[in-house]
Amino acid sequence: MHWWQIRKRSRDLEREFRADLDLEEEEQRESGVPPEEVRYAAQRAFGNAALIREQTHEAWGSAGFERLCQDIRYAIRQLGRSPGFTAITVLTLALGIGATTAIFTLVFDVMLRPLPFAQSDRLVNLEEIAAEWSNIYPTLPVSANHFTFWREHNRSFDSMAIMQQGSAPLGFEGRPTQVGVLSATPGIFSVLQIQPQFGRAFTTDEAQPGKDHVAILLHDVWREQFGSDPGIVGKTIRLSGFPYTVIGVMAQSFHMPAVQTIATIGETNRPLPIGVLEPLAFSKERLAEEMGDLNYFGLGRLKPGVSVSAATADLDALQHTISANLPADEKATLSAAVTPFQQQLVGKNRGPLLILLAAVAGLLLVGCVNVTNLLMARAVGHKQQMAVAAALGARRRELVRMALRETAVLAAAGGGLGVLLASGIVPAMRRYLPPALDFRGPLHLDWAGAGCALLLAVLATLLAGAAPAFMISRTAPQEVLHSDSRLASESRASRRARRVLVGIEVAVSVALVLMTGLVTKSVVNLLRVDRGFSAERTMTATVDLPMESYHDDQHRAAFYREVLDRMSLLPGVEHVAVTSVLPLSGDSWGDMARVAGDTRPVTQLPLESFRSVSPDYFSTIHLQLIAGQFFSRSDWGKNVALISEKTAKTLWPGRDPVGLQFSRGDRSREKPFTVVGVVANARTIALAKPDPMMIYVPYWYRTEPVAGLVVRTRQLPSEMGDSIRQTIWSVDRNVPVPTVRALGSVVADSVANQRFEMDLLLLFAVSALFLAGLGIYGVITYSVVQRHREIGLRMALGAQSATIYRLVLRDGLFPVAVGAAVGVAVAFGSARVVSSVLFEVSPYDPVLAAGSVCALLAVGIIACLVPARRAASVQPMRALRTE
Repeated sequence: MHWWQIRKRSRDLEREFRADLDLEEEEQRESGVPPEEVRYAAQRAFGNAALIREQTHEAWGSAGFERLCQDIRYAIRQLGRSPGFTAITVLTLALGIGATTAIFTLVFDVMLRPLPFAQSDRLVNLEEIAAEWSNIYPTLPVSANHFTFWREHNRSFDSMAIMQQGSAPLGFEGRPTQVGVLSATPGIFSVLQIQPQFGRAFTTDEAQPGKDHVAILLHDVWREQFGSDPGIVGKTIRLSGFPYTVIGVMAQSFHMPAVQTIATIGETNRPLPIGVLEPLAFSKERLAEEMGDLNYFGLGRLKPGVSVSAATADLDALQHTISANLPADEKATLSAAVTPFQQQLVGKNRGPLLILLAAVAGLLLVGCVNVTNLLMARAVGHKQQMAVAAALGARRRELVRMALRETAVLAAAGGGLGVLLASGIVPAMRRYLPPALDFRGPLHLDWAGAGCALLLAVLATLLAGAAPAFMISRTAPQEVLHSDSRLASESRASRRARRVLVGIEVAVSVALVLMTGLVTKSVVNLLRVDRGFSAERTMTATVDLPMESYHDDQHRAAFYREVLDRMSLLPGVEHVAVTSVLPLSGDSWGDMARVAGDTRPVTQLPLESFRSVSPDYFSTIHLQLIAGQFFSRSDWGKNVALISEKTAKTLWPGRDPVGLQFSRGDRSREKPFTVVGVVANARTIALAKPDPMMIYVPYWYRTEPVAGLVVRTRQLPSEMGDSIRQTIWSVDRNVPVPTVRALGSVVADSVANQRFEMDLLLLFAVSALFLAGLGIYGVITYSVVQRHREIGLRMALGAQSATIYRLVLRDGLFPVAVGAAVGVAVAFGSARVVSSVLFEVSPYDPVLAAGSVCALLAVGIIACLVPARRAASVQPMRALRTE
């Protein structure tokens, strides 16, 4: 029995039972039967009816399931007869869904997903603003003195903490490993609402100078370095050469994002993951400094109901009090900056992420439009089948079901493959994430994003698949059946709709190609900008000295001097130098410079960036000498310096600075520096902007425990890596050498953010071009098939092949040209957003705009040539034989 027969039988039975029940009730009333028996009989009759209805519903469900299986089998057979169409449709859907899901996962993870801390919306970043330095540094890290005053007198925060991120050798003699270390005040645990999984947090008493060293291990370090030892709490480890007692281990779920301090302003390298927590202790002398060093990352937890603006006003009032009490030579106009923690972590990456999201949404739109075009073309071919069903009495609902059989299978296959593709893209994408976006730990597939992309693509597919049913429902079946199927043609409205869809995907593709061209040119400009130094045949290495063995400048300088001497003897080495910060690795030391006779307060003095380097640093990276000379080893122990051109013009405008002296800010008791030379301006902090005022001092004046080595060689840099490590370890086996790589790689990594955006946009643009070409090809091919007799008639009347080519190309390229113009207009309209990620490139670049249009026109011409060739080869007699 078929499903419609079962349904009809169910309705007939129900009507019969109702009629019999009414008749029986009437007869029993007339015969004087008690009402209770009447109700009992009614209940029995309705019970029988319910039983039959239940059996009918079971049969109906069984028939519905059987019908569903039949529809799926039929759809698979039909799609199997068109493998090319099926493969293109499924892959198009999979590409759009997979790419959109992956990018949405990244955007959601970075910008939208709450941080993994309790009530993370109350976490805020704390910074200071000094109006006198705001033109160079809009915000600054926090002073220890000011933090203490805030903590004691604020009314807006439940808790506050400041911290500083660094690194240290972890391990025993001969086997050190560099790990990231976060030094924090004890308030960090109440700010983040966390506690160790094993052991305990450190106390306020332990955060005092002179106390025994204690440490808390993060889960990854505990697992990798100590084999998940359950008895690690209470044991002693060596950190930077000192003994530390382990008092706790954090849970695996805890992940602390890398924090930025003055030591990492402008940093472009991937920060070392934090592996150890230790208490941050301040001496009484440090806390007594009214201004102090602005070195620390501040974090606070707002009280319930307190807004960011209210907290800012609260700290501004405290800053006003601090400013009023500053000594005369340190007067500064201070205020506070309070920023939601997640917003601070995202930083300048919000714009690029939104651009990527818009780009991948455009790719999904192109894919949906392309699938719609393909399905509409296939729908016209099914008009005869649908018309026969309509003529036999099928309702519109049944026609829609027939139309959606194949479409539903395509949508399910494309959606499943797309989600599978996204699950592979997301883990792979994390390996290429730039440091600025990698602050959460592993990325995981976001099922909300996958669901949205899948829903959008499936809805578009189903709507396109339902088109033939609606076309037939508006057309009398006899009109279709009376026409020869070979002569069936597409309606004007349908043809116009398909051209509009082609125009839409071309417009989106042009916008994507143009945006990709702008970002690509921006990256090329960054890499080609005049850096002021050379990276050819140059290797770099970083070292991390244990503080226990190298606790002062004298011991550290002796180590670096020995390493430089031994490194210079290696075969092929031309120059070798040490620097406090490798080129394009950020900045670490800022201070004021005071020339003789300048009596201004220290906060009004020019702020300089200082680098401590060895004498051969300038020759190693080919930093040009403008005037004077380089300092040399014969200057050991002297306070000499080289300055950049920008510094010379700022401190001594119109004068020759060689031989002149300056001192560091308020350090009047310190021996002044003598300028021995002037070097060219460079871009050693970041490629996107010139260095600020730069001063180079000898490494023996101030030596850092973490420093970089730069080696220029006559041989391939890659051949020097092992020699560099062995030379360092020949001086001290306990010194970790975490990275050895070419300076060119450092330069390339400095544009990691932009390159990541460029690579993704390039992938989207190429995919959109391919899909647009496929859509144009499909539309024109189908148009040629529909106009087969017309073309044959034209050729029978003497039309030449060139005429047919022009006819087909004009038909295909008109929507392409219109869509390209719209795409350029859309791209120019979003110029303000795009310009935020560009370097020395105008978002209105006419050459790139013309190139994008030409690229789409070329794709359109190629897509039109194959069907045009097919049209030009039509045999007139064969085409007209159907008349």
